Amino acid sequence: MRKSRVTLKKNQRGATLVITLLILAMIMMYGVPAAMDSMQNERMTGNTRNRDLAFQAAEHALKKAEAWIFTKTSSQLNALAPAAKSCSDSPDDADPVSGDGILPNGECHANDVAYWRDTFNWTSNGINPTGSIDTELVAAQPRYVVERMPDVTSGSPAVTKHYYRVTTRAVGKDSNAVVVLQTMYEYSN
Repeated sequence: MRKSRVTLKKNQRGATLVITLLILAMIMMYGVPAAMDSMQNERMTGNTRNRDLAFQAAEHALKKAEAWIFTKTSSQLNALAPAAKSCSDSPDDADPVSGDGILPNGECHANDVAYWRDTFNWTSNGINPTGSIDTELVAAQPRYVVERMPDVTSGSPAVTKHYYRVTTRAVGKDSNAVVVLQTMYEYSN
């Protein structure tokens, strides 16, 4: 029997190693951005959840304020916040009857994001509605404020309509997720 021997080149060039390294570099070029994209999507999903929790908490406070308003008559609400208070009275956003949940002169201050976010004192003027929300879901309990708006008289026979603006503020699990909601209510005499 004859044995054959295979002779190998003594100076290998390493082409397989170079090709393998190039393939690894290409995989890494596709893999790193995909991983970063996945992490960014996860952060965005968390932020959306925080905002949704804050929105639901603000809606909860809005429902509680609505229930409070509907337990009152127009004359009871007028006694709590008379329409005759002047805008020159200072401060415009102070609660004359502390803790009753209603402020006079909703038209005497700016009704913009900066006012409700930076100027209005939610701790002293906002009402924390009953039936609090689980602290596992929100960083702080939602609050609301009811403001008396100017009366409008129109029609024949004359009908006076009393307007009340409800503003709620709530935060999600992360205190950076803040939602402010507003609605208007009308009472007719």
